[in-house]
Amino acid sequence: MRRISTYLVIAAVPLTVFCAALYFLSAGPEDSRTPEVAASHAPSIKPAPTLDLPGVKETDAGFDFDDEMKSKLQAVGDAYEAQASFPAFSQPISPDELEGKYRGNTPVASDLPADLTDPNSPSISILTDRFRYYPGDRLAANAAISGLPPEESSAVTAQLLRGNEEVAQASVTSSQDQPHSYYLDFSALQFDDVSWKEELTVQATFSFRGEQHLRSATVEYVSTIGSVDGVAQSRVQEEYLQIPVHVSTEKPGRHRLQANLYDASTGEPLVHLNAEDNVDSTGSLVLKAHIGALKASGSEGPYTLGDLVFTRMPTSPKYITEYGRVNQERYQVGGHSFDDYLDKPYVNQKATRIARELRRIGS
Repeated sequence: MRRISTYLVIAAVPLTVFCAALYFLSAGPEDSRTPEVAASHAPSIKPAPTLDLPGVKETDAGFDFDDEMKSKLQAVGDAYEAQASFPAFSQPISPDELEGKYRGNTPVASDLPADLTDPNSPSISILTDRFRYYPGDRLAANAAISGLPPEESSAVTAQLLRGNEEVAQASVTSSQDQPHSYYLDFSALQFDDVSWKEELTVQATFSFRGEQHLRSATVEYVSTIGSVDGVAQSRVQEEYLQIPVHVSTEKPGRHRLQANLYDASTGEPLVHLNAEDNVDSTGSLVLKAHIGALKASGSEGPYTLGDLVFTRMPTSPKYITEYGRVNQERYQVGGHSFDDYLDKPYVNQKATRIARELRRIGS
């Protein structure tokens, strides 16, 4: 499945041009002044303006989009309709979309040459096992040197910084399989004075060839207001696979749950799911996978549910997103035969009209 985000970026150009063209074509002279005022402010005669916008061409009948712009509008319309074939809360995913689009707690590697003035020098990197940590979590990371011959020696130490203060030292273990690769393990994180969230820095010192080099990675420590406590047995309800997820919260209000559904045997990502509802203190948020999205994945299950993110949505007076702890990385979810579902296609009339109009403009 093509990445929808790519087409949304493409859409920005033709839609901006389209709006600008409409504005230009609809703009008229300032004729609201009285004759006396107009006569006393008679403008000098200027050449008629020309429209110089990318993707727009002048024709005998006025102005139109050029062939390249029309092609882009057609592609955007097709992509928009493809996305609208599934509910927003049940979107098929492919492996190339997983990291950048559907995993909400993905760390970013810091990987640069040790000597920034020499791109051919050995590269050093540090990558934490996630970006967001909750109270009691153990922080782990991998520190590695690439481009350094195996026979050369190296060493790594690492600290956890809170601002400029060192709050923990890492236990460092060298990899048995890969030279110059090190596993960093910090003790459980606990900062009782963090009321919402705070950034922490993992700073690693790489020593080799008689020199020391620093690299750091930023992570987020988040105080929690609730938790995901378990997943109930899945069930088929008409055209949906329903997955009730038990949650609890210290702050009643509207909450959101996001997760990815995987094939249990292959590990392939299948469907991105999300649900929103009010939660008082304990309750369930029900994730629903549409039969169309499941069929697009080709998997009847069994499944696993992973990458869960449980949040309380912003409300007054602070308007901040608060997080709940997820107590397991993966939960087992039972599968069902496609024959058990009501085979009812999802139809989004509004999105279909928008896609049709985009294609019309591009025709």
